[in-house]
Amino acid sequence: MNTQKQTQVKGGSFILESHSSATTFTPEEFSEEQVMLRQSVTDFIQKEIEPNYAELDSAKAHQYADGLMKKVADLGFLSLGVEEQYGGYEADFTTQVALTEMTAQAYSFGLTIGVQTSIGIAPILFYGNEEQKQKYLPGLVSAEIKSCYCLTEPQSGSDANAARTKAVWDESKQQYMLNGQKMWITNSGYADIFIVFAKIEDDDLLSAFIVEKAFGGITLGEEEKKMGIKGSSTRQVFFNDVPIPAENLLGERQRGFKMALEVLNTGRIKMGASVMGIAKRAIKHGIDYAAERKQFGQSLNQFGAIQHKIGQMGALIYAMESMTYRASNDIDQKFDELIADGLEEAKAKYLSVADFAVECSLIKVYNTEAFDFIVDESLQIHGGMGFSSESKIETLYRDSRVNRIYEGTNEINRMLSVDMIFRKAMKGELDLMTAVQQAMAQKPHEISANKLIIPELYKVVENLKVLMLQLAGQVAEKFATTLSDEQEVTMALSDMMMQIYALESAIMRAEKNKDDKMTISFRIPACQILAFDAVRKCRIAAEEICLTLSKEPNTYDVYGFLNLPVFPLKDLRRELAQVMISNEGYFFSK
Repeated sequence: MNTQKQTQVKGGSFILESHSSATTFTPEEFSEEQVMLRQSVTDFIQKEIEPNYAELDSAKAHQYADGLMKKVADLGFLSLGVEEQYGGYEADFTTQVALTEMTAQAYSFGLTIGVQTSIGIAPILFYGNEEQKQKYLPGLVSAEIKSCYCLTEPQSGSDANAARTKAVWDESKQQYMLNGQKMWITNSGYADIFIVFAKIEDDDLLSAFIVEKAFGGITLGEEEKKMGIKGSSTRQVFFNDVPIPAENLLGERQRGFKMALEVLNTGRIKMGASVMGIAKRAIKHGIDYAAERKQFGQSLNQFGAIQHKIGQMGALIYAMESMTYRASNDIDQKFDELIADGLEEAKAKYLSVADFAVECSLIKVYNTEAFDFIVDESLQIHGGMGFSSESKIETLYRDSRVNRIYEGTNEINRMLSVDMIFRKAMKGELDLMTAVQQAMAQKPHEISANKLIIPELYKVVENLKVLMLQLAGQVAEKFATTLSDEQEVTMALSDMMMQIYALESAIMRAEKNKDDKMTISFRIPACQILAFDAVRKCRIAAEEICLTLSKEPNTYDVYGFLNLPVFPLKDLRRELAQVMISNEGYFFSK
């Protein structure tokens, strides 16, 4: 494998080569402006959301939506990343991600904000012409206009291009007539415009339209009765002979399907940031309760079983942060490169994210599943109190489940991540074949039995990369023309990629902050725990792949690449737990 240090990172290249820790960005590097922005969100939540928490977690929340959205807009939370000429505030992608992490902590209302700032604004920001941007963006960032994203239909979920909603051109009136149905549309209850994906007449691919409610012909179903996120608006949307002016076609005809996928790339990494923020709130609830609750004469946080949970949650949050901000920084660097090459700004925005679509999918899956684990463990710390509908952790538990479903199910994102790697290889963007050939000849690194510090941790990552490439090569050879039918194998490969990216990101962060005292007491122990988790999960995935290939795992020396020295895992988790208990929560970036 190529271990040359890179200054300009390519999307998906982490499986082929090692990257310098200098290329990553970590929350410890937040600027003063970013810290102030995040604090302003915290202040808003404490003032506007926490006192009204119960009502905002119910259908009553809808009556507050307009007023709260206006306050959010006045604070500038809707304008980040939108050009100043449209009423926005220029900010890099990392700043947008940092803000998303914080606004998500507003319970159900965080989703209302997130839809507006992500899939509500992005289609017009990325693909709108000048007239469309001038007409809609100022209102979207001021909350005078609220938007929703209409893609899913009763018959088309993951297979978005199977949508039946149709637009027919009326030559006499010089307009389209739209008919069809969308479902599970967030923010639809108070949306003024609908970003609608539909096929024009007999087209094979979707097109996109900006549809104003004022056009008429739009009716809404009742609010869905949901398991969680009860304070958000989710309805079906029916289009009955809705007249759409020609100028409201968004982007090019039949490019809607590709646009939808590109917008979802942004949504996926921002979802990763969202659940990361909520996970910190879940950990805080658990730690606070463990400090207050006493059993057998001592606080719950003094028991090893509770410290095990807190320590493991801390390691996962550390990984979530490390990979999310690593990717956001890579996207920013790619954007700067595209702008320097003379690309138009809107196009550079979505192409820079698209280059890291693999990482966006992996982050979406890893973070949502880590969040599920964290909120479940935090509820378990609460015991019976956590099962009460009056507890906030119960709300977070219910809210967490949907994250593994929307923005592409986690199964779809797993398969997409592998498919995109092979597509990049076929396009010549990644030299996967050479990397596989080199990997087939490599032997496992010996891992020192001494304390597992940064150089040895990198060897663990290198071993996992080589093993994954060896198996990927064998899979590609056996299923060259039928890989799309081998979903179990592609998901197993994705699991390996995900663990590699998470662990490597965590180590890079520790190395970049090696002179900070918390590296010894928190970062390196977190990396050691994550190394154990990565090896264990990669072992399961590798065995699954080998058995599918009808070969014994030792055929590829699988277990040689999965060796770890013995180290005190229990003590490491307790060490992290003590740090978090003393700080009353996760402390690197609250």
